[in-house]
Amino acid sequence: MAIQLDLESSQYGISFADAYFRIIVATVARFENQGFVVRIDVVGYANKPSDIYIKDIAFKQFQTTIEDIEAQDGVEFLAKCYQWVMAQPDMLGSIAV
Repeated sequence: MAIQLDLESSQYGISFADAYFRIIVATVARFENQGFVVRIDVVGYANKPSDIYIKDIAFKQFQTTIEDIEAQDGVEFLAKCYQWVMAQPDMLGSIAV
């Protein structure tokens, strides 16, 4: 699973067409008065990395409730995380790859 998105700006000051994003961390933690919270870390690359030594071009961190994730289409937890991430304002226009 991954996400493809045209990245209009980056930490390098340039855009990247068809940037490749993947979730590297998806954790669930319980907080008092908040219930279960999901933290999702997403890393973007200029293209699909061929090995672990490829330098990333973007990093995004999201946080939401477990209910928001469970409401997404998909069978597996990670698939639901990807669906939720793709619906976020700074990921609009992304597609699953």
